[in-house]
Amino acid sequence: MKIFDRIIYILSFCFSFALLLSYLSPYADPQTFLLPIAFLGLFYPFLLLVNLLILFYWIFKFKRHFWPTLIVILLGYNHIDTLLKVKDNSNEKPSIYSLTSFNVRLFNVYDWIKEEGIKQEIISFINQSNSSIVCLQEFYAPNTLPSINYPYSHIGLQKKRSHWRMATYSKYPIIKKGTVSISGENINNVCIFSDIILLEDTIRVYNIHLASNTFEDSDYQFIEKPSVEGAENIFKRLKKSFIIRATEVNSIKKHMNQSPYPIIVCGDFNDTPHSFAYHQLSEGLDDAFVKTGFGFGRTYNGKFPALRIDYILMSPQFKINNYKTLEVKLSDHYPISVSFD
Repeated sequence: MKIFDRIIYILSFCFSFALLLSYLSPYADPQTFLLPIAFLGLFYPFLLLVNLLILFYWIFKFKRHFWPTLIVILLGYNHIDTLLKVKDNSNEKPSIYSLTSFNVRLFNVYDWIKEEGIKQEIISFINQSNSSIVCLQEFYAPNTLPSINYPYSHIGLQKKRSHWRMATYSKYPIIKKGTVSISGENINNVCIFSDIILLEDTIRVYNIHLASNTFEDSDYQFIEKPSVEGAENIFKRLKKSFIIRATEVNSIKKHMNQSPYPIIVCGDFNDTPHSFAYHQLSEGLDDAFVKTGFGFGRTYNGKFPALRIDYILMSPQFKINNYKTLEVKLSDHYPISVSFD
């Protein structure tokens, strides 16, 4: 081979091996020595893209060296399914129920969006959504609750930061309200659950906000001006948040396993579909996006767009008809919704 082809040949094995290891990230508990694999899971989309480029390069050159790369990509087909849906499997028929999940980012209290009236726009959006159930994360109510027109509600918090809460609103009776302790009261990590009667059935809805990566402006500047120090800071923040989320989901999963009712798990996981946190919480449940979504399913509207970090997961007893990401720019997250029977 020519020198350039030899370089590509070596790189293809390196990136194929990295992609192969990234497939293990959903099963690698960050609390153990497997933490480095969690980072590979975070970079899965990038690793997949590089491997696809290498694959096309060998095919274009009519070289049989494309086979190892192709095999590795095909081995991770199920991972592609959580990242990108190329076929629209939604069912537009009328559904009995619907649920919307939305991280409202404290109703823009710190003016991240430089427009007047964002809080009222969010409230109007929620009221007009007409969803059977609405789950809100980073709900902020320092004095009085906002005028959200639902007959039943569960406004939950975990010990401290009484102004930063979680909220679940419902058109149907909520017969039990509770909190799953995930030791996140100081950093707004909360999980509440609400038992709701839908006609003659009872379901349990978990509304979750897992630990964020707490990036600062200096960390985002790393994208424009890469530096060793900047990379180290980002690595430390990610490492810490990976470990915290692993602890949190273990507590939540234990509580979910004891639920006497079919469950819906929704909220801001602050992690990708190729993570330990997502895998733990989604195990045994249907991901509404995977079932009936279309496209990339991005839910984050911040400085790292195209990330899917908000989810709606449902017990197999539910029939998922339609999942949508609603591109309403009222927060650093997009609302997501599902209709179901």
